Amino acid sequence: MKKIIFYTLFLSAFVLFFSSTVSADVIPPNSHPLDRCVKVVNLNEFPNVVLIGYYTGPMVQNYETYQIKNNECWTKGYKFNSLKIYWNTKDKSNSIDSNNLLLDNVEPYGGYVDQSNPLVKESVEYSIAGFSSGKLVLYKSKQTSEYNNGTPAEIETFANPLQNTQPNNQNQQQKKITPKPTPTPTPSQNINKTNDQSNITPTPAPSPEPIKRGFWQSLICFFRGLFGRSCQ
Repeated sequence: MKKIIFYTLFLSAFVLFFSSTVSADVIPPNSHPLDRCVKVVNLNEFPNVVLIGYYTGPMVQNYETYQIKNNECWTKGYKFNSLKIYWNTKDKSNSIDSNNLLLDNVEPYGGYVDQSNPLVKESVEYSIAGFSSGKLVLYKSKQTSEYNNGTPAEIETFANPLQNTQPNNQNQQQKKITPKPTPTPTPSQNINKTNDQSNITPTPAPSPEPIKRGFWQSLICFFRGLFGRSCQ
């Protein structure tokens, strides 16, 4: 009798839970579905690396894992599950190392958005940047958003965090600027050297010419000289 009651309660709880999850899948009024895909696009460039999807949730016993493939959308089993991404080397592809966690609580599903939001599709791309201090670095490299109102698709790209974005000074040719010599001033061609007073030799004043007198004037001057008078 106790077992029957127990199974009945368990079945009732399961039905209630299942009905609630099914009703949660129903898109609410004034909403539309959003398609979303999250993937890694350069995993094939690292042949000794594996990415592992690790998800837990109410419908999962303990946890489940799967090996992520290049350029394929990630999954988490069910929308209420929680997804984490780990990495490891190929010889340890079945091992989860807590030190190798790359992403936590990833949402690979779109669900739905309000009808006023024209967004209908998202594509999120992750890329492996490389290794830093022995750890793999994964980063979001590109996101594409598509709309239903005629708006062109929006594409966002993100830089590799391990890429050196600083300019390489060795590759830059430094231009040496040679100062121009100061031109020597040229004397003005309009200067007349004859006007330079420092080079002019003074011209002596001409000697006064002797005064020419007539006969009577000479005679008068003679007599004036006898009396001690000068003759002008």
